[in-house]
Amino acid sequence: MAYGNRVKTDSLTTVYDSEVYPVGSVFVQPADELVADESLQGDRTWLFVESDGGISANFLLQRSSSSATYKATDSASSNDIELINLIGVANHAIGTGKYGWIIVKGETQVTAVAGSAGNNLTSVSGATGRAGPATGGATDSFAVFGRAIAGHSGGTIKCYVDFR
Repeated sequence: MAYGNRVKTDSLTTVYDSEVYPVGSVFVQPADELVADESLQGDRTWLFVESDGGISANFLLQRSSSSATYKATDSASSNDIELINLIGVANHAIGTGKYGWIIVKGETQVTAVAGSAGNNLTSVSGATGRAGPATGGATDSFAVFGRAIAGHSGGTIKCYVDFR
């Protein structure tokens, strides 16, 4: 598959020691390449980032506190982090100072507290990297990043995300 002027043959879950692709690069994964056992549908858009503080699998990610736009870390334990400060979800762990691809749009899985199908999702307090139902508070509309596809009692849930 063509990727700019390169051909991308390695897995999107590969973790790199160096900036193999320019940070901020975008890759669209066609629906027919999704892993069947994840039962996900549609295309997924990925973003190449540097890990700043470590990235955990299936955690909600935020931009790091540094001034670099494409440095990511597990989101803070905080309700309603504004969408501009959220960056994506990784479906695999990426160690501190390493590089890798994270999901910024499409169906994926994210670690969350209990909720119902159709719930809009935002960051929640209580544990880092967790998503939860938006409660309709004043800041929720600025913090919603996705929608739960199925009801769940917590753990890793299937959802649609769009970090724009």
